[in-house]
Amino acid sequence: MSKAQDILNTAERLFDFQGFHATGIDQIVREAEVTPRTLYRYFHSKEQLILKVLEERELRFFRKLQQCIENKENSIPNWVAVFNELENWFKEESDRGCLFLRALAEYRHKETEIVQTVLIHKQRTLDFLMGQFAKTSSDHFKDRAESLMLIIEGAVALAPVIGGKAAIQRASKLAHQLLQPTTHPLLH
Repeated sequence: MSKAQDILNTAERLFDFQGFHATGIDQIVREAEVTPRTLYRYFHSKEQLILKVLEERELRFFRKLQQCIENKENSIPNWVAVFNELENWFKEESDRGCLFLRALAEYRHKETEIVQTVLIHKQRTLDFLMGQFAKTSSDHFKDRAESLMLIIEGAVALAPVIGGKAAIQRASKLAHQLLQPTTHPLLH
C-alpha cells in the first residue's frame, strides 16, 4: 500500500471515529507513521485531505451499490438490493452515521469545497436511486426515489442510536410498505 493510501485510510478512520475538527494533522501523521512533509507532499492542506477522503468513500459506496445491483437475482427489486447492500455497508464500514453529513455539520458555516462535495454526493445518491426506479418503472420514479432517499437518510441517522442492522431493517420494512401499490397509489 502506498504512503498516500496509508494517510487516507488513517485519516478516514480518525475522521469517522473522532470528527473532522477533533482530528489534527499531528495525530494523522503519527498514526499513519509518516512525516508531516510526506503528508503535505500528497495533500497540501487538511481540507484537501478531507476532500480526498470523501471522494474515496463515495467511490467505494457507489461501487458497492452498483455491484449489488449487477449481482442480484432478477426477481429481487433494485431497491431491495440497495437496502441489502446498506446493511452490509453498516457491518463493514460504519454505523456511526453518514460521514458526509458529519462533514457538513462541522463545515456548514464556512464557504468550503467540503460543503459543495457533500451536496453533490447527496444529489448523486438521489440520481442513483432515480436511475434504479427509471429502469424498472416509468411511473413516478422521481417521487419513489425521493421517498426512498428520505427513508435511507433516516436509517443512516438512526444507526448510531439503534444500530445499523436494526435501522436498515426498519427502513426496509417502511420502504416496502410505502412502495406497495395498494398503500400509496400516488407512488405507483
